Amino acid sequence: MLLENNPYPRDIRVRNEAESLRAAGYEVTVIAPRGDGEPARETIAGVRVRRFRLPRERHSAAGFLAEYAAAAVQLHLLGALELARGARVVHLHNPPDILFPLAFGARVAGRRVVFDHHDLAPELAAEKFGEDSPYVRVLALFERLTIASAHAVLSTNESYRELAIGRGGADPESVRIVRNGPRASLLAGAREPRRGVLDDPRIAFVGELEPQDGVDDLPRLLALLRDRHGLAGASLTVIGSGSRAPAMRRALAELGLGERVRFTGYVPHARVFALLADADVCVDPAPRGPLNDRSTMVKIGEYLAAGRPVVAYELLETTRTAGGAALYAAGGDIDALAERIAWLARSPDERLALATRARERATQLVWEHSERELLRAYALLDGRSGCTCSGAKR
Repeated sequence: MLLENNPYPRDIRVRNEAESLRAAGYEVTVIAPRGDGEPARETIAGVRVRRFRLPRERHSAAGFLAEYAAAAVQLHLLGALELARGARVVHLHNPPDILFPLAFGARVAGRRVVFDHHDLAPELAAEKFGEDSPYVRVLALFERLTIASAHAVLSTNESYRELAIGRGGADPESVRIVRNGPRASLLAGAREPRRGVLDDPRIAFVGELEPQDGVDDLPRLLALLRDRHGLAGASLTVIGSGSRAPAMRRALAELGLGERVRFTGYVPHARVFALLADADVCVDPAPRGPLNDRSTMVKIGEYLAAGRPVVAYELLETTRTAGGAALYAAGGDIDALAERIAWLARSPDERLALATRARERATQLVWEHSERELLRAYALLDGRSGCTCSGAKR
């Protein structure tokens, strides 16, 4: 498995896949960037991990280019080494889509290739650098080449599957939906929400603090709850890290809300659910757009698994994920988002009903359902209709 944009095991999708394949009898090596304090080599739950260094400056166009160049060289070299050692499958994770040369080389050598479609790299580049950026055109080409290099494509949702087939030219039979979802064991830890009318609603956000995630609106959201809805006791816990954290802190200080917000930074995945258990409402401020509308937000599944009411914008894949377990506002309408939260704070019966629906919906989204699709995809790579997956495979 080749991963560029997240350390391992921090990327929960990759960890779930790697550990599921390992449990099914495959030998799995993950090659990923090296985070602070992480060793260059280790074994985690039977998965071999090999790490490489990336440049630290990653938030400008030049910084992204330097990062991708450094990652491409190291991933190709380390991936080629694993192929020389006998790896039978190359499993590519994006973004970005820069590993197709290795994938085509693997095909020439008679190996199999899986493309794991995490994100829409062209749309992500358009969000960061503008639709007219040459990065968008280059990454659109790279996306098509990456899909063409794969024997199997794993899409996170129906929208991504449609794009892999329509835009990427993939054979529909080769594209399987492997959704993100929490493991079933996490659902057992969900706690009952607080009861009664709340003058001090506790709000939680989980995820990357980047412009496309809508986090710059969170200070204004808290200000609206205080100034327009009389909820001066409202507080916010921000679980995650990213380039917009300093700007968020400045905006909160200017609004006199700095003491109402806790920034946890990155925390281990197990602790995320403990933090969510203290929340009354979980929020996703990601605005509408070509990227967000088609993407499944991992945080939504985590909110549901924690059994917490969800308030979010009405994005296509968010509504497909949460269904009736969330309250929705029109995309980008921060006033409406604040109104939904304020209404929930003062509607204990509706909060409880949403929490109940969240737990029910989460049981339909657990990783174990996706695991079956993952193992079926690998069974087809082996030319089998089922997957007993006995014996060691690479």
